[in-house]
Parts: sequence; structure tokens; C-alpha cells
Amino acid sequence: MALPLWAQDLPSQRDLPLQKEQDRVVLRRQAGEVFDVVSPIAQKAGKSAVWVWAGGKRQLCVGTVVGDGSQVLAKWSEVARSKGQPLQCVAGGNVTYDATIEGVYEDEDLVLLKLKESKLRPVTFAPAAKPDLGRFLIAAGPGDVTLGMGVVSVKERTLRESDQAFVGVGVENHTDGTGVVVRQVAEDSPAEKMGLKVGDIILNLNGKVIGSMMEFRSMLTTMKPGDTVKVLFSREGKSLAVDLVLGSKQAMGQFPQRRLEVMERMGGEISQVRDGFPSVIQTDMVLNPEECGGPVLDLQGQVVGITAARAGRIRSYVIPAETIVAMLQRKPVEESLAKVKSVQPGPQLSRTREVRPRLNRPDMERMRARMKEMQQLMRKLDEELGGLDR
Repeated sequence: MALPLWAQDLPSQRDLPLQKEQDRVVLRRQAGEVFDVVSPIAQKAGKSAVWVWAGGKRQLCVGTVVGDGSQVLAKWSEVARSKGQPLQCVAGGNVTYDATIEGVYEDEDLVLLKLKESKLRPVTFAPAAKPDLGRFLIAAGPGDVTLGMGVVSVKERTLRESDQAFVGVGVENHTDGTGVVVRQVAEDSPAEKMGLKVGDIILNLNGKVIGSMMEFRSMLTTMKPGDTVKVLFSREGKSLAVDLVLGSKQAMGQFPQRRLEVMERMGGEISQVRDGFPSVIQTDMVLNPEECGGPVLDLQGQVVGITAARAGRIRSYVIPAETIVAMLQRKPVEESLAKVKSVQPGPQLSRTREVRPRLNRPDMERMRARMKEMQQLMRKLDEELGGLDR
């Protein structure tokens, strides 16, 4: 069977200088195998997804069909960019429906659109299906389009700063794989008040051993401001322990993020609104900002959420199905009263794209490049920079 176009269009030797020709042959075959497995799963939700366009000229985002099939959830901050232009929702086969704004869910950055004479099939959410770490997820588009795929890298958590626990340290992995090394301590932070210093090695939290920065961050996502955590750390070979009361990230502020911001944008365009969500699952799938808003499935074909934002080079957020179901029980805010969350500065690229079935090429490039030394180095840098705000 011939490979799809995206699988045939592999990076050149110049793009991946460490890749041998035999590796390229193997990866071509594997790309086709992945497509064969993933595509049928994505198509299960394809009839419940649409492209959202403004004025028939600009693609804004993806939408998920809900309710009785005449309503669509889409990304509010992207739809707000239409600035009053007529909205259209384009389903598989380029079937087009006129759309109007019915209301806005500000916290989730989602807008509820009303379609005229829609015959689309609403999505069936699986709120009880909560993906664990390492589970494979698939972002579906209209018709037979697969927009992205990746794994769960951080379990469900809040991105509202007032709900996030803050220690006040910048850390990096220890060379021997035991604990994390403190490289920064924020002024007047819980860490400074408890006497943590640069060079200390944090070994465990509440008796749970820390092996890496990822484990350190994951543990903190399960905690709340005001919680007391027992921190065991090493200083000049001597083990010490303190009881540290976690602060609020919103109250304490953050370390400067200019380097991290640059790193996030190295992999391409990221969503303007990518923070402050009450509940998200973090994945490593790569999406374009205008490809957010569609249904996300697990390997069993269950719809476990909606893509919320691309937040970095290898970081995207999914709003869990349980949160979406609960949200739809609330009355949305009228468009005239709705606000768009503060957007982050940075260059934005042109978003005029052709509507056509495709599997997002960056996803496949990411899977291939993950095997290469250069990709491993970039991932390590991402982790190190991401540890500067804990």
C-alpha cells in the first residue's frame, strides 16, 4: 500500500544530519503503520468535528459538535479574532453551515456556536475515561482528518495561578539521577523562608523520592497553596528536613520566562491564550493554534476531551471530558459581556489555509526526530527551562 503524502515527504539529510538511509527506510514503514492504526480511530469523531472560518476566507480553529447537533464548541479567543465577520462551520466533504455566537464560556476559553439547519452528529463524551500518564491520545478533525497524536505527559491539573502551589525554586536534574538541584531561590518565597539555598539537592517530598524534574513538577501539581509538605534535601553531603508551607503562584509571582518563551516558539506558532484553564491534561502532541478546539480520543475511540491550546514546542493542553460535560450545564455568558483572556505577546503567522484532509506533518516529524540526538538535547533544554518556575 502506498504511504500517505505526509509519510512520503520525509525531512532531508540536511534536516536530520544524524539519520542514516536505512533509518529513513524503517521510519517510512513505521509512519505508514502508525497512520493505519490511528486514522480509523480519529474517523470515529470526524463527523462530530468542523473547521470554523471567518468570512469564508480565514480558518480560525476546529469546532466540536455538541447538543442536538446544531451547536459547536470552538476556541473563543480564536473566534473573537473574526471581529464581526460572518462565521461558517465546514464539515467533512466541505459541507458548510452558517454559524452565529450563542454564548461564551470564558474560563475554558470556549464559545458556543449555533448552526443553521445542521444535520451533524453530536460528539459523545466519555467523562469517566481519564487518561493516565503515558496514554496515547489522538486529535481528530473533520471527516477523515487526523490533526495530531501524542501521549499524556502530565495528569489533569489546574492552570489557574491562584490554584497552583508555589515553592519558589528553579531546579535542574542532578547528574547522578537522585533528586533535583536548586539553581534559583525566589525572594520572599516559601523556599527562602524555610532556608533552602542554591546548591541544595531536594531528595523527596512527603517521603516520595524524586528522580527528576518531571517527577518534582508532577508531585507539586497534586498539591494546593497552603498545604504543608515535608522536604528532605541534601546540603554538602548532609541530609536535612524542613516543613514547607506552599504558597500561591499568583501571589508569589514567577521567575523571568524570556528564555522559556523563546524556546516555546522555536517549534512554530503557539496559541495566544494558553493559560488560566481550570482543568487540563498536558500532552506532547504538536498542533497548530488553528487546529485546537476539536475532539480528542484515546485508543479505545472514547472522546476524552477537547484540545484547548498549543502552549509550547512539545506541550499542548486538552480540556477533560468531565470538565466539558459540567461546563455545558452552565449558562454561557452573552457575547457582548464576554472578555478574551489577556493574550501573550509574540509573532503570529498568517492563518489562511486550505481545507483538506491531512495528518499534521509536525507530529510525524516529532516522532522521527525523537530518536535523534538533537531532539533529545532540545527536550532536555525544555525540561531545564521549565523547572525555573516552581
